[in-house]
Amino acid sequence: MTYINPLLPLNEYIPDGEPHVFDGRVYLYGSHDQAAGIKYCPLDYTVYSASVDHLDEWRCEGVIYHKSQDPRNADGSHELYAPDCVRGSDDRYYLYYVLEGIDAIGVAVCDTPAGHYEYYGEVKLPEHCHEKPIAFDPAILQDGERYYLAYGFSFNGTLPTMNLTPENTKGGYVVELAADMLTMKHEPRLVIPGYALGKGSSFEGHEFLEAASLRKFNNRYYFIYSSQAQHELCYAVSSYPDRDFTYQGILISNAGKLEDEALYKNNYANNHGSIVKINEKYAIFYHRHTYGRQYSRQACAEIIHMNDQGLFEPAQVTSQGLSEQPLSIHRLLPAAAACFVYDGLQGEFIPFGSDSMDKARIEGSSIVNITESNICFRYFEAIPDQITLNLLTDGSECGTVEVMINERLMAVLNIKGEPTISCSLKPEEVKAELWLNFHCPRPIQLESIIF
Repeated sequence: MTYINPLLPLNEYIPDGEPHVFDGRVYLYGSHDQAAGIKYCPLDYTVYSASVDHLDEWRCEGVIYHKSQDPRNADGSHELYAPDCVRGSDDRYYLYYVLEGIDAIGVAVCDTPAGHYEYYGEVKLPEHCHEKPIAFDPAILQDGERYYLAYGFSFNGTLPTMNLTPENTKGGYVVELAADMLTMKHEPRLVIPGYALGKGSSFEGHEFLEAASLRKFNNRYYFIYSSQAQHELCYAVSSYPDRDFTYQGILISNAGKLEDEALYKNNYANNHGSIVKINEKYAIFYHRHTYGRQYSRQACAEIIHMNDQGLFEPAQVTSQGLSEQPLSIHRLLPAAAACFVYDGLQGEFIPFGSDSMDKARIEGSSIVNITESNICFRYFEAIPDQITLNLLTDGSECGTVEVMINERLMAVLNIKGEPTISCSLKPEEVKAELWLNFHCPRPIQLESIIF
């Protein structure tokens, strides 16, 4: 196996990833999309895991929970949205989730991290509760003998399956759970302001939207979330799990747009993920969008670095993923390993709907509908002596492609209808970022690149 993004097989679509290390393995809990999807999360929860020493070898653990197992959803008509998992004080594993259109957090339980979970119950609000945030994207943190649940949703608009009001969409909340893992010990506490409450705070411009994730590193608490911009995962830090959080920055953007970058380098929509410590290093998990729509999201991951002040440096979106070394140049790489794909000057927001954007986009292992399109792979261990592109065309002349490495134009290739085109390069031992800038009057397809 070799490291690559996306993290899992190219025919697998697991977004909203919450990674956890249990007994020497990393388990990735997420919702479950499908290829060419027409709605969010139509499939049952499926978990993948990898040894902490072999993060290039992910094993499918199979389906761990069926949506119809929840008695509120016996007919399976409501989809399973983003979950999270924790090991309880009884050494059982508790899975927290929300069903589409049902405003309550469900819980399932299992004796093993990726076994067959059984329905356990519904998280209960305290009596006479004033704060009743909409149940969405639950995340669970074990802190010694205490357990904290984070959740919330702050969308400034209307959605057909959710009763959104200004009162239940204030932002991201945290609440401590009782020993039964179901009962809230107090009212949920607003800790991250949403769209209407961020002005004048450290969160202004990066207010909470969704994707709550609560983690603890080095005795500090990290609240990770997706901002109103959707494409970025941001974070805030506190000395407490349920108050006094201060915004600290963007962790990653699936549009490739960080604070100091002007352009969107991917067509983008929502993002959801978290950070986990693996063998004294940190990794951030997130998802990307494929098929030019919002419903075919794939898990990706990157190494992320914490500085001496306990703050994270923003992570780049790459093709190499969790590898600490750039990709080998002695290989065939599927086109779907591209970390950026966009047309024209920059990427665009992917609209809701079941139709694909009329743009270059990843589908399966390929990139399709390439016209005036820009495609990036990063990073490689060196500049190779040759590069070959495997294409699918209509057999006629189809424009040109510029081969750019580290912002230098290396070659311009004519696309004459052959299935492969190649060029020689001057080898150089330097970390390399490859851009292929296509100029094609008719759509073509990139299948793979060979060095």
